[in-house]
Amino acid sequence: MSTVKSTSARWTTRLALFGVGLTFAVWPCAVGAEDAPAQIEKLTKQLTVSEVPARRDAAYQLGKMGAAAKPAVPALIKALQDQDKQVWFFALGALTELGPDAREALPALIEDLSRKSRGGRDRERNQRMVRTAYALSRLGPEAIPPLIATLGSDDSAARAGAARALGGMGPQAGAAIPALLANFNHGEVFVRQEAIDALALIGPAALGPVTEALGWNEPLQRTSAVLTLAQLGSAAKNAESALTEMLAKETDADVRMAALTALARVSTDPAKAVPLLVAAAKDDNAAVRHAAINALCGSRPLRRPAVAPLAALLKDDNAAVRQRAAQALGRLGPDAVEALPALLAATRAAEGDPAFADPLAQIGPAALPALLTALKEANATNSAWILRTLRGFGAPAVPVLVEALQQPDATIRVSAAGALGAMGRDAASAASPLFALAETGEAVVQAAALRALTALSAERGRLKPMLLSALKSPVPELRKAGAAGLAALGEATALGADGLLVLLGDDDPPIRLAAVQALGQLGEKAASAVPALMGRLDDPALQVAVLDAFGKIGPASAPAVPRILEIAQKGGPQVRAASLLAFTGIGRAAGPALPQIYAALSDSTPEVRFPALPALLSVESDEAKLLATLIPMFNEEGGGRLRRVAAPALAKFGERARPAVPGLVAMLDRDNDRPAALAALQAIGVRNVPDLLKMLAVKDPKARVFACESLAALGPEAKDAAARLRELTNGQPPSVQDAARAALAKIEPASAL
Repeated sequence: MSTVKSTSARWTTRLALFGVGLTFAVWPCAVGAEDAPAQIEKLTKQLTVSEVPARRDAAYQLGKMGAAAKPAVPALIKALQDQDKQVWFFALGALTELGPDAREALPALIEDLSRKSRGGRDRERNQRMVRTAYALSRLGPEAIPPLIATLGSDDSAARAGAARALGGMGPQAGAAIPALLANFNHGEVFVRQEAIDALALIGPAALGPVTEALGWNEPLQRTSAVLTLAQLGSAAKNAESALTEMLAKETDADVRMAALTALARVSTDPAKAVPLLVAAAKDDNAAVRHAAINALCGSRPLRRPAVAPLAALLKDDNAAVRQRAAQALGRLGPDAVEALPALLAATRAAEGDPAFADPLAQIGPAALPALLTALKEANATNSAWILRTLRGFGAPAVPVLVEALQQPDATIRVSAAGALGAMGRDAASAASPLFALAETGEAVVQAAALRALTALSAERGRLKPMLLSALKSPVPELRKAGAAGLAALGEATALGADGLLVLLGDDDPPIRLAAVQALGQLGEKAASAVPALMGRLDDPALQVAVLDAFGKIGPASAPAVPRILEIAQKGGPQVRAASLLAFTGIGRAAGPALPQIYAALSDSTPEVRFPALPALLSVESDEAKLLATLIPMFNEEGGGRLRRVAAPALAKFGERARPAVPGLVAMLDRDNDRPAALAALQAIGVRNVPDLLKMLAVKDPKARVFACESLAALGPEAKDAAARLRELTNGQPPSVQDAARAALAKIEPASAL
C-alpha cells in the first residue's frame, strides 16, 4: 500500500501543526434576526470599523455563513490586509469556506504568499503560508495557471506556498509537474521540499517525469527526485529498476543516501532491495552506511529478509563491518531472532565485546535460552560477558540468573549474584534464592549474595542480622560485605569510623559511596577519616558526597578547606554548591574560604547563590562586614529566599540593623517571608511611623499587634497613626483591638477610649 497520505489527511496534519488557538471577543451587535443579505451587509460594514473586536467578529460570522457570504468577498479581500492577526485569520477562513466562489480573491491570496507581504516571526509567517496555500487549493482549476507562474517567482516563500497549494489540489494539478520539477534545484531547502511534497500529492501522473529526473545532471535534482519517490512509496514501484540502476553508478554521497531511503520505501521485492542495502552497509562513507542500515531497519517488509545477509556479515574479514552488522541486527530486535546462533558465535569470538553482546539484549527475551545454555557451557572466565549481557535484559533475565546461582562453579554464582545486584529493584524477585545463598556455602559466594541483597534493598529485618553476623566473620571478604551493607542501611554507628574507612577502598563504587555517606552520618565522630576523605576528592563520582560529609563532620574538617577550595574552583555548579554547604558545617575554621563565599553571593546560578549566605553567616566573624553585606539585600527588589535566610541573622545586631527595616516590612506581605521578617523586626525594633503604618495593613494579626505596641512605645510621636489605630478598635481580632486601644492611650492620653 502506498505510503502517501490522502490530500485531505495531509492538509489536516499541516493545519494542525500550525494551529494557533486564536480567541475572539463576540461583538454584541454583530448578527441579528435579519435575513442573510441584511446580515452580510451589516457584517461587511462592520469589517471596516475601528474597534478590533467588532472586525474580528464580523470576519468570524461571515466564515460561519459559508456560501451565503459570497457578496462579502471584496470586503474579505480587503480584510486580508488588516493589521490584526485574528481578523486576517477569520477573513481567510471565510474565503476558504467559499472555495471556488472566492476566485476573485486569487490575486490577493497569491500576493499573501510572498515573504515580503508578511512580517512577524518565522512561525507566524509559516502559519500564514500554510493557511493561504490551503485557501488557494480550494479555489479550483482556475487557480492552477497563476500558481504555476508563481513557481517561477523571485520570492522563495511565494514559490513554496504555490507548490503547497498545488499539492493540495492533488491529481488535478498535473499541469504543474514540469514547473515543480524545475524547483528541484532551488537553493532553498524548504522550496525543494514543498515541490517534493506537491509532486507526491499529485500522485501517479508525476511518476514518469520524476523517474526521468533520476538522470539529471545536478545532485540536488537527483536527490529531490529520489525523495519524491520515497514519498510515493509503493505507488512508485515501477521506478524501482530505474532507482537501482541509478544507485549502481551514483557517486554523490547525498544522492546515494536519499536513494537508499527511497529504495526501502519503493521496493515491493525484498530479494532485489535487501542485497543492495546490505552492500551499502559496507560502504566507505559513514553517512551512506548509516542510511543503508536505517533503511533496512526502518522498513517493516525488509526487516526479516535482511537478517540472513546481515548475519553473514558477522564473518566478514573487516572487524568494523562485523560490528556494524551486529549493531544492525540489534536494531532489528525480535525480528533478528534467527541470527542468534551467528551473533552468539561472533560474540564469543570477540571475547564478549559489547558491540556484539549488547545486540543480544536488544533482540530480547528470545535470546535468553541461548544465553543460559552458553552460560552452562562456559568456564568461569568466559561467563563474565554472558552475565553482563544478561544484566542488560533487566527483569526478564532474572530467572536465568537465578538458575545460574545454582551452578557448581562458585565464580559463576558470584558473578550471577553481582549481576542481580546491579539490576537493583528489577531483580527483587531474586531475594529468596539470594538469602539462601548468603546463609551457606563458600564465604566468597555468601559475600556476593549479601552485596546483592543490599543493592536490592531486601527485607531489612532479615538482612540486618546477617550483615551483623558477617561483620564478626574471620573471613575479610565477608566482613567487608557486612560493613558495606550496614553502611548502605545507615547503620554507621555499628561500624565506627575505622570500619567505614576500610570500605573507602572497596572495588565497588556504590560501596565507596555508602561508606562516604555513612562517615557523614557519624558527624564529629568521623574526624579521623578527614585525611582519607580528602584523598577521595579526585573521584568525580564521590566529590559531592565527600563535601557533604565534611560539612557534617564539622570543624574537624578544617584541614580539608584548601583542597575544597581547589575542587570548587574547577567544579560545576553542583560541586560549588556542595563546597559552600561544607564551609557552612565547618564554620569559623573555614575562614580562608571567605573570598570565594563572598563571590558566590553574586553567582549567576541560583544553585550556588542560595547556599552562599548560610556559609557566610557560619564562617564570617567580622560583624561589620557581615552587616554591610546583609543590609543591602533588603534595599533591593526580590531576593525572597536570600532574605528569609538573612532576616534571622539580623536579629542579633539589634538597632544596628535598623536600615533593613523597610525591606523587612515589605516581606510581611508574603506568607513565606512573614515569620522570619516579623521575628527580625521584633528583635531590631521599629521606630519609623510610616513603616509601622504599613505593618498595620498586614493581614497577620501578630504583625498588627506588634505595630500597635511599637507605636505605643513612641507615644505622642506617633500621632500620625492615631486615625488608623481608631479604625482597628472595631472589627478586628480581640488582640488587635486591645493593642490599638493601648497604643491610642499612649499617643493621645486625653482622648483615650
